[in-house]
Amino acid sequence: MDSISTLNIWRLTWPTIISNIVYMLMGVAFLKIAGTFGTDAVAAATTGQRLYFILHAVMMGLCSGTTAMVGKYWGANNQLLAGRFASLSVFLFFLDGLLLAWFAIPFREQLVGVFGLSSDAHRLATDFVLWTAVFAPAMLTTLVFNMAFRATGDSKTPLWSAIVGVTLSVALGTAMTFGWAGLDARGISGLAIGGGIAMTITIVIFLLIWIFGGFNFKPASPFPDMVSNGKMLVNIGLPAAFEQAFFQGGLLIFMVFLAGYGSAPFAAYGIGLSILGIVIVVAFSFSISSATLVSQYLGAGDLTGAYQAGWKTMRTSLYIMITGGLLMSWFAEEIARFMIDDPQVIMHMVQFTYILSACLPLMAVEFTMAGALRGAGDTRYPMMVTVFSILLTRIIAPWILVRMGADVVWLYATSLVDFSIKSSLNMRRFRKKDWLKGHQQKK
Repeated sequence: MDSISTLNIWRLTWPTIISNIVYMLMGVAFLKIAGTFGTDAVAAATTGQRLYFILHAVMMGLCSGTTAMVGKYWGANNQLLAGRFASLSVFLFFLDGLLLAWFAIPFREQLVGVFGLSSDAHRLATDFVLWTAVFAPAMLTTLVFNMAFRATGDSKTPLWSAIVGVTLSVALGTAMTFGWAGLDARGISGLAIGGGIAMTITIVIFLLIWIFGGFNFKPASPFPDMVSNGKMLVNIGLPAAFEQAFFQGGLLIFMVFLAGYGSAPFAAYGIGLSILGIVIVVAFSFSISSATLVSQYLGAGDLTGAYQAGWKTMRTSLYIMITGGLLMSWFAEEIARFMIDDPQVIMHMVQFTYILSACLPLMAVEFTMAGALRGAGDTRYPMMVTVFSILLTRIIAPWILVRMGADVVWLYATSLVDFSIKSSLNMRRFRKKDWLKGHQQKK
């Protein structure tokens, strides 16, 4: 493979950034539509989206196996095995979606009950979650289909998938919500139904194009060596999936500690996280690029190129996140005033924004280095780092701080400690090159 350049990294990354932003905008559009039905409807849609986000994060971790294996064989110019692992991943994620729907639908009342909503909001959220679960197979298939294509270096096909899917979702979801074009008005459930139907139509279209040879990347039968290949995908992806599940759980526990400080700090943290989500899209996209490039270079037998690809992707992401951090800190008060009018919330939000700004460079290192390790198939180390850091900074330290009666700003500051631990340990692992040892033996 050719030596990596910043331009090549950008070519791979910018469509992923746009794709993630497009999906985020769909979530914002759905909340805006739900807002026309009142607070309970917004709470219901938010609950449904939050549950889906947790599922999405966990399944993204499981996709690490797809990225590692498809990227490896694509880099080795073995398109048959790359297509086989991609096809098997699509098949397995479709089955995962069926299992998830089978589990979630009977227990949707209990899942929604965790959020302690009012009776009307609980009823609306339960219905919203029902329809979200019904279309889980299509959503998970879309997720792994996009990741398989990115693993080959094709990030534009997933971008088109996002644009088509989101456009159809917003159009059909709005029509089914308000009863346009002769459809029955379903209220906010129409968002979940219309969005699910749209995503199903989109992934069916893209799968048919793929099956009939419309893309450079061709599928292959998933059935030869299906059991052994499936075990390989699960062994690589399961630690990353557990990592994401543990991270989400730790974040929920942290928010319980934070809620004890009152509505203003809690609201400031929630708004800050929504702003951070936009920035995370950038860091997360570089993480995918890092995993893709490392897996491809390892597949080509270029161990030096794999190391340089991970390192250069990290530096590119770092420069961007430093710039973003400086801008966020410079306009911290303006951002807070734009988002809300409450002086107390503004004060807390400015404090949190300063801390977030300092976290961004560390986030760039953590995301790209962990992505590089996952691309090499080393998913257990980032998992152990995340478990250790979450236990320390999101559960133990906040508990101690709350018992001490510390100011809420110290709870905000645990984010800085969290990203410091994860970035330093993952970078140390990457620089020591322990993740290369198995590949050196194979070479």
